[in-house]
Amino acid sequence: MEKRKRHGIWLISAIALLCLSLFSGCSFTGESENSIYARLRKGEVIEAFDTQAVPALEMGLAKHWYPQSTATAVIAVDRERTDAEINGWRDLENAGEAVGFDDTAVNGEMLMAAMSYGLEGENFTLREAAGLLAGLRTKGLFAFGSFDAPIVICLDYQAAAAGMEIIVPGEGTLTYVTGLLSNHPLESERTAQLTDTYANASFVTDYGHLNTVCRDVTRVMRRSVLRIRLYSAADAGEHLLFALLFIILVTVWMATVIQRAMQKNVRRATLLLGILLLGWMLIRTLKYQLPPGTTDRYFWYGFYLFEMALPLTFLWLAWVIDMPDGSVKPPKWFIFTAAAAGILVALVLTNDLHNWVFRLDLSNPNHASEYGYGPVQGGVVAYCALLTLAAMVMMMLRVRQNPHRGGILVPVGFFVLLMVYLVAYAMRVPLAWESDITMTAGIFILLVIESSVSTGLIPVNSKYRQLFTNSSLVMQIIDHAGNVALSSSPSSLRRDSDTLLLTTPITGGHMLWQEDISALNRLRGEAEEAVRRLTAANAILAKDEKVKQAIAEEDAKNQLMEELEAEITGAMGKLSDMIDNRGSAAGIVLLLCYIKRRCNLFFRARETHALPADELTMYIDELAEFAGHADVRVVSASQIKMPVDMRRATLLYDFFYSVADWAVAGGGNCILAFLGSAQRIITMRLQFSEDTRPFHAEEHLAEAIGEAGGTIEVKKLDGAVGVNLSFPEGGETDG
Repeated sequence: MEKRKRHGIWLISAIALLCLSLFSGCSFTGESENSIYARLRKGEVIEAFDTQAVPALEMGLAKHWYPQSTATAVIAVDRERTDAEINGWRDLENAGEAVGFDDTAVNGEMLMAAMSYGLEGENFTLREAAGLLAGLRTKGLFAFGSFDAPIVICLDYQAAAAGMEIIVPGEGTLTYVTGLLSNHPLESERTAQLTDTYANASFVTDYGHLNTVCRDVTRVMRRSVLRIRLYSAADAGEHLLFALLFIILVTVWMATVIQRAMQKNVRRATLLLGILLLGWMLIRTLKYQLPPGTTDRYFWYGFYLFEMALPLTFLWLAWVIDMPDGSVKPPKWFIFTAAAAGILVALVLTNDLHNWVFRLDLSNPNHASEYGYGPVQGGVVAYCALLTLAAMVMMMLRVRQNPHRGGILVPVGFFVLLMVYLVAYAMRVPLAWESDITMTAGIFILLVIESSVSTGLIPVNSKYRQLFTNSSLVMQIIDHAGNVALSSSPSSLRRDSDTLLLTTPITGGHMLWQEDISALNRLRGEAEEAVRRLTAANAILAKDEKVKQAIAEEDAKNQLMEELEAEITGAMGKLSDMIDNRGSAAGIVLLLCYIKRRCNLFFRARETHALPADELTMYIDELAEFAGHADVRVVSASQIKMPVDMRRATLLYDFFYSVADWAVAGGGNCILAFLGSAQRIITMRLQFSEDTRPFHAEEHLAEAIGEAGGTIEVKKLDGAVGVNLSFPEGGETDG
């Protein structure tokens, strides 16, 4: 495919070189006003000005020059129509009269050069003269190409023949020499001795400078003075230059589209479109190199061969954009459309017989510009417009899935502008009529096609080759018949467990690609093996966790039992001694009750941080009841409502047992027990009815109470003993 693209580009280059060589040849043929050189080559004797003769002698186009007379650029005034005082070129601005100007090609150049010489001097340009004439045109006083004006800028012999007053401008002017130019000597002709006829007139001395400046006269006169041809070629030089630029543009465009397009049908249609545009421009350029006549007219008719083929080719391009490469047979309707184009072209080429396309009066010397249109011309325009419109509609329908649908408005807009331009040209609207229809229409056609490519109406798939080359996937594009249109790898698509084959439909076929999933399969196998190992490891860890949990639970139980044993070791030792020494049954029962509740408090301390006040009161009442069996009467009361810190509740219970046990050991007694709180202090007050012996708290209990922030106070009362235990409310943090 790349090789075929290179062949297409070589073909384009050859076509471009052929067109450029033809253009370089055209530049020597000259236009009709310079046809004297062709007549010289035929051996004719030519009457010429020195501005033509001297360059011809220097270039070797002529061998002999015989000056005969002079012609001076002057201001001619019709005194029967105006009495304006005119002495020079500048006076024309204030004369207030219409000023005529001889527009004959050679005369117009010499008159502009003479005006510029007088206004600027020897190193003149056309700037001052153009500015003066432009000022007259702005005032509506410039009559270009007219001798029917009160004042005329012309040569002196023309003014004399018209019977007008001759005024030699005071700023200066140029005198030209007329004579005979030949390639062979003339025996009967003598060279005249010419002298200056007018005081302010000078002969030309620098023909190179004059001819260089005169080459721009037509362009400056049209653009700067007459304000026409502002957007098109204004003279023969620009005519050829613009055509050359157009050929380069079309050639480069063809090469880029062929390089971007992957479909052979699209490349062929684009190449044909470019060739038609180049051929149209070539025949247009050759037409303007020919003198008026039959050949020139048939070159003009030949325009329509390309004008009719362009929309037909565009329609063919729209038809094949989604066709698979290979032989695509044109449908029947296309054959009829091409036949209609052939009939219209035949009618144009035979227009001299019926005038159905152009209404020409061949007896009129200006028939090339003064003509009308026949009925067939409307059919030609309608044919081109309908085919182009049909091509665009066809492309829009075939790419209706395009995500950039809004871009379709761009080529549609260019198409509308093209139709507006062609209608304006046919109606001879000045802006359109003064333009070059071949080049302007060609530019619009290029814009329509290129914007169609850019917006996706004409798919070129310019990035497919790069995509396929750089892709790590094995991809193929196949048509509906299964033929491979594009492949990224010479090997075929594999079908095995390590390959994933994917497909998606595209216009005209399908796109296939495969992904190598062997690494994924390997990773999946490794993942499955890792999962299996993790499952086994988790099972082992779960068993190990159960074992550890059982061990931890056993350790916790053992630790708990050790702590419990540490808590009640003293009480259990005391119980054992009492049993061994056969202590009182009431004391033993009281101790057993204490041990039981002390165990309860131990476990409650693991569950909560505070003991409800009523529960603490209930435990104290229980001890008081068992103490009553030992003839110790306990009367208790409690005003505590808020829960008590667990550690302090335990110490309060321990302290009450210690006091009750002390009372039981001392014999009958009566104890008043009060548990209350005041000023954020919890207090247990115990008062004995008899003072038989002093009360002392055991050492370990006193230390525990002190560590918890408690205070033990023993008071001697009248015939009684009072023991108080107090703690700050809220726990150890309040102490």
